Amino acid sequence: MVSRLNIDFTENRFLMFVIDDIANHMEYDEKKEVVRLTLGKSELALHEDIIHAMQDALADFSKSSLVYPAGLPALKKELSIYYKEQFGVEIPDKNFIISPGTSSIFRNLFELLSCKKDEVLLPHPYYSLYKFSALLAGANIRYYKIDTNSRRLDFESFQRGFTTKTKIVVINTPGNPLGNVLTDEELYKIDRIVNGQAVIINDEIYSNVYFDQKNKSVMNLKDTKSIFITTNAFSKSFRMYSRRVGYCIVPDEMIEPLTVIQHHTLLTVDPVVQFGAIEALHHQDEVRYLVSLYKERRDYTMDKLSGIDLIRPIYSEGGFYITIDCEEYMEKYNYTTSLDLAKRILELKLVATVPGSDFGLPKTLRLSFSSKRYKEGVDLLAEFFREGIAYDGE
Repeated sequence: MVSRLNIDFTENRFLMFVIDDIANHMEYDEKKEVVRLTLGKSELALHEDIIHAMQDALADFSKSSLVYPAGLPALKKELSIYYKEQFGVEIPDKNFIISPGTSSIFRNLFELLSCKKDEVLLPHPYYSLYKFSALLAGANIRYYKIDTNSRRLDFESFQRGFTTKTKIVVINTPGNPLGNVLTDEELYKIDRIVNGQAVIINDEIYSNVYFDQKNKSVMNLKDTKSIFITTNAFSKSFRMYSRRVGYCIVPDEMIEPLTVIQHHTLLTVDPVVQFGAIEALHHQDEVRYLVSLYKERRDYTMDKLSGIDLIRPIYSEGGFYITIDCEEYMEKYNYTTSLDLAKRILELKLVATVPGSDFGLPKTLRLSFSSKRYKEGVDLLAEFFREGIAYDGE
């Protein structure tokens, strides 16, 4: 059977999972211990109160059998309170749509807001979900650049990429993979350029993981001309990666379309994990601890890798990741792709990293802060790069 979609699925593999599958094989079949710096899945266990909330909901049939296609009213209410307390912004309960994570939300939004011959404008580098959602919708993809040296948005590329055919603009702050943060000035300039012509989808899944400044939300912007849709989830700072609770914040006119899509394609998000999400919102101290821990790991990485020839760690202002520019190293030691480099590191040092090709940066590697052995992993990477190991073609 041949797919009707004009997508090269091999070319569009999420290489993070390719590397993680190799690491699985090495751990479970070869009994080797791998330092995993791949998934943005916190190594910290869930707070016991969150676990107890889910256990209670699972044991109580009146809770575990609840069906709300757009999410539990109780969770929507708590999210409204959360945005008021954390970011000082008033968002009515009804404007939150709950879904399993944000990946399905992006897919649904791209299907709803774009079609063939439409254009979408994505950041470069990008999180691979954005690109693949556009491919599924059949939209034409254009990019604007985030400068990897300054970590600033290149507005010349934004102006070139934004056309009369643009229906969706995606922003991500703090960004994945760079950890770059868009300033308010940049956000308002984006809005002025878009000027209400396209919908701006704001991925702020790391909105409470800022290392060097106070947390903020794009929802704080005032008097914007464009429609902003915000996506977020409990998988990162709240550490509920595998529980899959995400949400989007939409204007009134989009509540029914997204809800009806979920009527037919989702039916309901597991209420058990939604009760866990409600409890998670009451543990902001846990979030603050995670941020302080990952900031320390950011600083450790910059200290350990900054002085090594042929590579450059790119300073991360927030989020779960730091990116290593390996272009000079790859050229000198004959690595054609970042996948080749990641495989070689995994083979020789037992450290799993993510090929930058996943994000449109084929000469980089991305490291996730979320490993108990993170510093050990960075030390092993430093060894690898100092040794100058050539690619052997295998």
